[in-house]
Amino acid sequence: MRRLSLVLVFVLALLTLAAPGATAATKSKGAKVDVKLYEFGVRRKPAFVAAAKVTFRAKNIGVEKHELVVVRVEPGAKLPTKADGSVDEEAIPEADKMGEVANVKPKKVKTLRTTLDPARYVLFCNIVDTEKDGTVVSHYAKGMHRSFTAG
Repeated sequence: MRRLSLVLVFVLALLTLAAPGATAATKSKGAKVDVKLYEFGVRRKPAFVAAAKVTFRAKNIGVEKHELVVVRVEPGAKLPTKADGSVDEEAIPEADKMGEVANVKPKKVKTLRTTLDPARYVLFCNIVDTEKDGTVVSHYAKGMHRSFTAG
């Protein structure tokens, strides 16, 4: 009797996993990527991102305001920059701009939903601050960027 119960539980579990609704729901949500923004870096998990619908969850763990910009780049190519060290976003083709979330305040989270094709991408913060002493600080130039491949 116990063996029959175990078999029935196993069969029901398989049927539930194979149900069309379960598969469609999983596919429709897409992948989730956690991104940590801080002075002056970007970390993300997981290491691998599948080419599909992706939700980037950008959390500012720093003390300054940041943003998250996602662009597609050719392998080995560098992003165009301005004299202040920031990325010249106007020089990036519209088709390569995957999206951005601006004004992510300290300890806050914002999300970006987009679809990624198999390609190389860069996540970066493109904020430029002017300090009280007049020093211009480009978050991108200070190292606030991370590349990855979606496949």
